[in-house]
Amino acid sequence: MNKSTPLLAVFIASLLAAAVVFVGAGASLADKGGCPNANSGNAASHANEHSAHGTEKQEQRGCNGDAETPTPVAEATATATAEPTVEPTPTATPDATPSAMPTAEPTATATATPTATPEPTATPTEAPPTDVATPTPSAGADVQVVEVIVSSPANATIGIAFMMSADISVRNNGPVMPVVVDTTFAPVLPAGCTATTGAITVQNTALSGNFITTISRAWNVTCTSPGSQGFTVNGSTAIDPLQPAADPNPANNSGSGSSSTVVS
Repeated sequence: MNKSTPLLAVFIASLLAAAVVFVGAGASLADKGGCPNANSGNAASHANEHSAHGTEKQEQRGCNGDAETPTPVAEATATATAEPTVEPTPTATPDATPSAMPTAEPTATATATPTATPEPTATPTEAPPTDVATPTPSAGADVQVVEVIVSSPANATIGIAFMMSADISVRNNGPVMPVVVDTTFAPVLPAGCTATTGAITVQNTALSGNFITTISRAWNVTCTSPGSQGFTVNGSTAIDPLQPAADPNPANNSGSGSSSTVVS
């Protein structure tokens, strides 16, 4: 025996062990005629053409017609699940704001101004002159204050009352006769002196003709300040309001008088 014999034996033993393992893993690899069965279909397709599973050997045994073509196991094809199509959200399109149409303003039509027709001017007719009667002046009575006389003592004592009097002389200068007048006495006293009464009006004095009428009144006066004290009385007269006559000259209806007293 040469040296290659042991190597060949080892190789054959390895092939046998592989065959045992392969056969143990599934059914037999060949049927009774020596052809590979369905379980050995996959191995025969990859075997060497000179081996027992090769094409040449199978033709010699008449296996090509009998060998069942292994039915490939249909692999499950993953069906892609169509995802729902996302509908685009409609975007609200703003309505176009209608442009304001300019309103044509009416053109003012010039109106012809009517020409005024001058009317004839009426010529005034002169009326005949009318005699206007001159009004007759109402009857009047010119009353007058002729004089005012004031009387008081030459001396008086402080705090003791003394008498002061005044005389107003009046007259009617006409033309109405007689006439009734009202005459007023208004005393004016110095500081520190007082009178029992103030102004006095004497009502309804009748004046007849051109005669002077004197009207008198008196006051009790008390002075608290020493020295010479002066006293004044303003007198005035006027036609009584109930009389129909009017005074044509009121400027002479008043006058005044005065006197003095030493108080100690």
